[in-house]
Amino acid sequence: CGEYGNFSLTFDDTSVGPSKNDVLPVNGMTNPYHHLFYANGYTYVPDKWEPYPAVSQPNVAMFLPFGGLLPNTPFAGSLLPGEIGAGPRASVSAYWFNAYYGYFGCALNGITRCTLRISGYQYDATLKQEVLAVEQNVTIPACYGYIQCRLTQVYFNDGFRALSGIQFNAYTYNLGIPQIFMMDSLQMEWYNSSCAAGILRVGHR
Repeated sequence: CGEYGNFSLTFDDTSVGPSKNDVLPVNGMTNPYHHLFYANGYTYVPDKWEPYPAVSQPNVAMFLPFGGLLPNTPFAGSLLPGEIGAGPRASVSAYWFNAYYGYFGCALNGITRCTLRISGYQYDATLKQEVLAVEQNVTIPACYGYIQCRLTQVYFNDGFRALSGIQFNAYTYNLGIPQIFMMDSLQMEWYNSSCAAGILRVGHR
């Protein structure tokens, strides 16, 4: 009962302000979105404003690693850079999730590939904080000349289960310089499928 099972974060039910003089106003994610919280630096844009077509139209999420360009949203500062998760509700298992795959692209120079570091966090009741549970590095190919770009599907390994948070960060390949990345259609599942957890999710943003 309630809200349970698989879900997809597509960022398509978010609103983007009208462009003026071909300049798109970029706003931070509104926390919470689909019950989860997003670190400072996450935004969403129509895909015509960046080189990668959305997997699900019309929007893609974008992460700006320096974050200062966007206004803070509630609790965004309490998350790690690039993290999406239960945030202030990390101790509540109703907001834990399994993560399966997503689509990613890097906004480099159209020549250089990038490394996407994916980190999964679980809430430790003894320490009363999130702890690193799993990590995975993936190489995202360059989109040469930004011509006919496609987001790369990335499958997360089996350790990305019962998470209170998942963190994405992109770096220049072999150099470790933080980079902007695009993301779409994160496939996830609520870890706690009990009726009580489902009702709790329905009753809260």
